[in-house]
Amino acid sequence: MRRLALNLVTGSATVLVLAALALPAKHVLDAPVNPASSPWPPRAFGVYVDPWHVDDWAREVGAAPQFVAKFEAFSKQRTIGGFLRETKRQGLSRVLVSWEPWKPVPTARGLAAQFRPQLGYRNADIAGGWQDGYISRFAHSLAGFDGIVYLRYAHEMNGTWYPWSQDPQGYRRAWRRVVRLVRRAGADNVRFVWSVNPSLYLSTNAWVRNLRRYWPGSRYVDVVGSTMINFGGRKDYTTRRFAPRLRALHRVYRKPVMITEANTEYAGRLQWLLDLRRLVARMPYIRSIAWSQLPSRGKAHLTGVGNLDWSVQRDPAAAAVLQRIIEDGVKARQR
Repeated sequence: MRRLALNLVTGSATVLVLAALALPAKHVLDAPVNPASSPWPPRAFGVYVDPWHVDDWAREVGAAPQFVAKFEAFSKQRTIGGFLRETKRQGLSRVLVSWEPWKPVPTARGLAAQFRPQLGYRNADIAGGWQDGYISRFAHSLAGFDGIVYLRYAHEMNGTWYPWSQDPQGYRRAWRRVVRLVRRAGADNVRFVWSVNPSLYLSTNAWVRNLRRYWPGSRYVDVVGSTMINFGGRKDYTTRRFAPRLRALHRVYRKPVMITEANTEYAGRLQWLLDLRRLVARMPYIRSIAWSQLPSRGKAHLTGVGNLDWSVQRDPAAAAVLQRIIEDGVKARQR
């Protein structure tokens, strides 16, 4: 993760934050699937960091996350057993994996190259069984984890920057095959996260209509999610802008909601985080938040936006707010 040196936080900003914190087989593969269910705890907080450094993150922020998260591309053709073992050794029993069916394209090559379909990873290829061997190996690895794996397959499918966004019908078929293969491998600890982009340039009704084209069906989804990134500048997105999307996800699909990537630009970060705390307090169906300060693909393709290249680990005032968001979830679980 890229880290830039930050200026010292002014005393007035700190006072503002502290005051605010005081606020309260084919026949098998073709068969329908009924995902295993388990009680959903009150809100859990996670962070995109490898488990070997999660204790550093917790110490510097002042609170420990309840899960860690990572991106994993199909092109690596590997399992993540080491990641899972270290996660468990750190005392964590939840993981979020953003599982991407492609070979990642360098952002310098542009959106057109990134959007281009890739042989072997296309929706039709996956639905047709081209990746069955890899998917099954990966699923067996997940099944060995003594905890819950949130599997965020082919995220932000409703956008125009990933190749799996093309062919919505094929996307639905690929999704269902992945679910069946994972269940067939005995990975009953996996919860499938259907995670969208908020597309704030659309009306909520138009956005929901577009989402329906990619919906694989309720029996194949355990959690619905959304990215929640404020890029700043000409894409300055307040938390209030995201609220109708989150409400609509819950209303339309009747599933627990996860914020699958949360981040904000440096300028205005304190108020944005305070507003995030208030937003999730008002929406009890938001069960998980995943904080991500990994390099942003979206930002790489945008101009006139703010600075996302800062680290909460080096920002005491922002860390104080994030700490309270984490503690809110801990207190809710204790009640």
